[in-house]
Amino acid sequence: MAALFPHHPEALANTVEIAHRCNVEFEFDLPAERLHFPTFDLPEGFSNKKEYLIHLGKVGLESLYDIDDLDQPKNEHEKTVNQRFYYEVSIIEKTNYINYFLVVQDFIQYARNEGIPVGPGRGSGAGSLLSYSLSITTIDPLAYNLIFERFLNPDRVSPPDFDSDFCPTRRADVIKYVRDKYGEDCVAQIVTFGTLGAKTLMRDLGRVLEIPLPYCDRLAKMIPEHPGTTLETALAESPDFKQATQREPEAQQIMKYARILEGLPRHTGMHAAGVVIGEKPLIEIIPLMREQKEKLIVVQFEKGSTEDIGLLKMDFLGLKNLTIIYEACALIKRNHGIALDPEKLPLDDAKTFELLARGDTVGIFQLESGGMRDTLRQVAPDCIEDIIAILALYRPGPMQFIPTFIKRKHGQEEVVYDHPLLEPILKETNGIIVYQEQIQQAAQTLAGFSLGEGDILRRAMGKKKPEVMAAQRGKFVKGCKDVNNIDAKQAGIIFDNIEKFAEYGFNKSHSTAYGFVTYQTAWLKAHYPAEFMASLLSGEMGNSDKLTGFIAEAKEVGIEVLPPSVNESIGRFNAVQDGSGIRFGMAAIKGVGEGGVEEIVKERDDHGPFAGLMDFCARITGVNKKGLESLIRSGAFDFGGIHRARLFKGIETAIGRAAESLKDKASGQCSMFDLMEGDTAADCGSDEELPDVKPWSESNMLAAEKELIGFYISGHPLARYEWELNKFALKRMKDIHQLVAGERTRMGGMIVEVRKLFTKKEQKPMATFRIEGLEGSISAIIFPGPFEEFGHLILEDTTVMLGGIMMEEDSGDLKFQILEIFPLDQAASLFCDRIGIHLPEMGVSDSVLVNLKAAITEFQGTTSLNLCIEFVDGPKVFIRSDPSYNVRPCAELEHRIEQVIGEGLVYIAAKSAPLRNPPKERKWGKKKF
Repeated sequence: MAALFPHHPEALANTVEIAHRCNVEFEFDLPAERLHFPTFDLPEGFSNKKEYLIHLGKVGLESLYDIDDLDQPKNEHEKTVNQRFYYEVSIIEKTNYINYFLVVQDFIQYARNEGIPVGPGRGSGAGSLLSYSLSITTIDPLAYNLIFERFLNPDRVSPPDFDSDFCPTRRADVIKYVRDKYGEDCVAQIVTFGTLGAKTLMRDLGRVLEIPLPYCDRLAKMIPEHPGTTLETALAESPDFKQATQREPEAQQIMKYARILEGLPRHTGMHAAGVVIGEKPLIEIIPLMREQKEKLIVVQFEKGSTEDIGLLKMDFLGLKNLTIIYEACALIKRNHGIALDPEKLPLDDAKTFELLARGDTVGIFQLESGGMRDTLRQVAPDCIEDIIAILALYRPGPMQFIPTFIKRKHGQEEVVYDHPLLEPILKETNGIIVYQEQIQQAAQTLAGFSLGEGDILRRAMGKKKPEVMAAQRGKFVKGCKDVNNIDAKQAGIIFDNIEKFAEYGFNKSHSTAYGFVTYQTAWLKAHYPAEFMASLLSGEMGNSDKLTGFIAEAKEVGIEVLPPSVNESIGRFNAVQDGSGIRFGMAAIKGVGEGGVEEIVKERDDHGPFAGLMDFCARITGVNKKGLESLIRSGAFDFGGIHRARLFKGIETAIGRAAESLKDKASGQCSMFDLMEGDTAADCGSDEELPDVKPWSESNMLAAEKELIGFYISGHPLARYEWELNKFALKRMKDIHQLVAGERTRMGGMIVEVRKLFTKKEQKPMATFRIEGLEGSISAIIFPGPFEEFGHLILEDTTVMLGGIMMEEDSGDLKFQILEIFPLDQAASLFCDRIGIHLPEMGVSDSVLVNLKAAITEFQGTTSLNLCIEFVDGPKVFIRSDPSYNVRPCAELEHRIEQVIGEGLVYIAAKSAPLRNPPKERKWGKKKF
């Protein structure tokens, strides 16, 4: 080779280097002292890492527990803190993880110093007192009986694992800090492998086999959408897919290879949170690659293999609820001057627990599902421990114990312990083993296990290996006899009962940490609902579906979402100061840049509100003409009383006047009044001087709002009938495409584009028009017969409920043939069949019934009312009320009842028949439309 390429010695040298690099040997299961953990540089004044760790921990604990000197405890509690702290430090030193703790506390402290919201903890790390002392976690493990050995077991050492939650919008800043501190070449993110799934295989194999793409798409669409669908489940759940694979040659050809390839890696991606940190350039330890989208360095091993070769893997997770919590606190400070620390909220707040007991938990972390809300109403939590237990119980498996938990909490079932020694361990969960830590404590108390040995027992019970279980049973039974003189038979029964719960036991440290996030969101909603809902809306600015739901929730609690305003809005959603409404964020308006929004807010905060468009243009330079147009069209200048068309027409005038003013100011020209006012801007005139034009029609004005902010924010005529449309229309406008010709239905909408016609032969009146809904519109026609009865209601911009039948035009488009029309404000009285009130067994008290009766009597009417008592065990008892309690169905009634018993417990049953008076069938069987 050297003779063939004498002029390229460096190329030959590189081939040798590549050959050497290809001969790679990996070492696995390294001892702790050889792990590739990053090196933490000590600050001046400290000679070793243990000394520095103890210093940080002591400073933290002395502040957290108000201790003068941790090394000189004055009472039993301080002695407990001292002993636990030094015990944990000794285990961490023994397992060589001191450096690990210093690395973690360093970037957590960086985040806190930079004002980046950090979660209270995640996983088992909240059980460590040392973690608490270093502010890695913010949960007191002594107060909540959390166990260090669940996090780091000295009897079976495995690397501890801190998963950290950060505000998603600032998470990248923390990762950047780590990259800068330890070096770009020592930090990387972790690869993920996308696999060949059922749908993907249809298209990928079809392309390789040269089967037309439309056919492959059709085949893929036959496969169910839900995650985790395999070819086998698709064949079982989709008759169309199964039939295609049995009868169609192309499908059979694809399936020939699909079964073999299913589940194999298809492409690489980047783990959303996993970050690897090494003590030297990672290229010397593990193969790397560059991620295509963000051009970041990524290790080529998945997280398990990455940890196996001794690298430190950290999860920098984004938790959106942290953003919501801290943004709500910032709004509270801005609007009310109150500085809240969400980590120091009182944990005995009655208003918060009342909110939870009502199931009023839309937007509350981990408590939003319908099932969880039902559980909350039955449990009626009254302490933080109840919240922690609910989060642990409401999962597949342990859910079966929820009825027992509820009955025992409310005294309807006696709490029985297998042994009196278990009472202190299980009292907080009403005698039920809910947490993994309780298994460890039970093994320690009954059988003399160390907490580490208890963790080994817990793991063994979870894995259910017969030989391991037999050994653990023998050890447990013997320990019970030796330590507490419990006979073998009783010890065996206790072991079996613990084993039954061990399968479902949850990590209490994790449940406790997340229980605090749950409580923080509930407290904010209970005390500052407008600011909390504003932060929720800001968190979903790019998701119109979720925005719609949260706007509806805001209305439920009496908070209106208002159009943007240059005098009240900030970049994101913000509550108005009296809490009655929420202003749309200006940054969410299309065409208005973030820089312009920042200038608007700063100028307004520094020099007061804007008098109008003229004043705005004189004071703001960072918003261009397009931005001004968007602000005007979205309603941000409505406060001045000048209609939007006139403001829009006057943009050039306002910009020109502002330019003249700036020019005069620059040249030193000013009026006597300017001199009197000092440094204030020159008078640019009033908006009353803008040229007058005809106002825009309501439909045009609302169309602009829809275009720029995605909603009819200032009030579509149909918006006030949202409740009637949701309850009594059988189809919403967005679902019309699901209907077929000949199908009858009932829908609500606004009549627009009316065109009155006459039949050719008899000159009878009829009409065509469009029915406009909040999510779309459809063409409609009404023939002479129905027109004679309902024609007086066919007026432009009238809101109505319509019954009819779908018909297909020659073009293939659907048109709605109207058979009935009723005013939309009469829909509830015409189409409500009955109203049901569901009462959880534990929620039925004398005071509730008195308040419920008072609410019902406010809305007396003709619609029947039923009660349903829901028992904890599952049975439901239905009670038909006396006719004297018949009610008038309306949104106010539903809201009033929900204030008494909680959201989601009032059921409005609409009449299922599309028409009140369907046409009679002709004698030969055809329907007369």
